[in-house]
Amino acid sequence: MDERLDALKKTYQKFLATGLGLMLVAFALMILQPRDRSVSLVLAVIVFLLAFIPLEIAKRIARKMAVMALRGE
Repeated sequence: MDERLDALKKTYQKFLATGLGLMLVAFALMILQPRDRSVSLVLAVIVFLLAFIPLEIAKRIARKMAVMALRGE
C-alpha cells in the first residue's frame, strides 16, 4: 500500500504544481500585460481555464489517496 500511496503522492504533486504554475502565469499575464491589453487578458483567461484541468486531476487523486488511506488498502 505504501508504494501505491507514494506513487499517487508524486503524481498528485506534479499535477498540483502544474495547475498552480499555470494559475501564476495567468495572473502574471493579467498584471504585466506583455502584449496589447486585450490580447493579454484573453490569453490570461485561456491559461486560467486550462489550469483547472490539472487541478481537477489532482483533486481526484487526493480523494483516491484519502479513500485508500482510510480503508487501509
